[in-house]
Amino acid sequence: MRVQQSVVRAALLVAFGWVAVFAAGCSGKENRTGEVHGKVTYNGKAVTAGVVKFFPESGGEPVEASIGPEGSYRATGVPVGRSKVAIETLRFKQLTPPPAGIAKQLGGPQTKYVPIPEKYEKSTSSELTFDVIEGVMEWPIELK
Repeated sequence: MRVQQSVVRAALLVAFGWVAVFAAGCSGKENRTGEVHGKVTYNGKAVTAGVVKFFPESGGEPVEASIGPEGSYRATGVPVGRSKVAIETLRFKQLTPPPAGIAKQLGGPQTKYVPIPEKYEKSTSSELTFDVIEGVMEWPIELK
């Protein structure tokens, strides 16, 4: 009986060991990501409201980054590899600025809709791509 229990325990330990090895090997490749940051401009002027979206060509969910009032963005967790990119601003077209008194209290630049060509709204028409590597990368996005 004791020998049987020892054999069962040994078999379970070996099985769990293999599961751990396979899980560690698979998760390392799937979770490789990078961080991309920069400033979005159109004809040299900051795009001050919108979203930068990275669509990994390898598949998976897109990664979004909000564009700040100075045109800056920071996308974290972007899968390593080539991504198609879209700059979405149309949904901010109806953006209402805060009343003058509140805007003054907030200080600094205010978010304001900046019209850009509609082709940038979709990754299929924007013609923007970026090769993401592990680590932190700067990518100023200059739209024309």
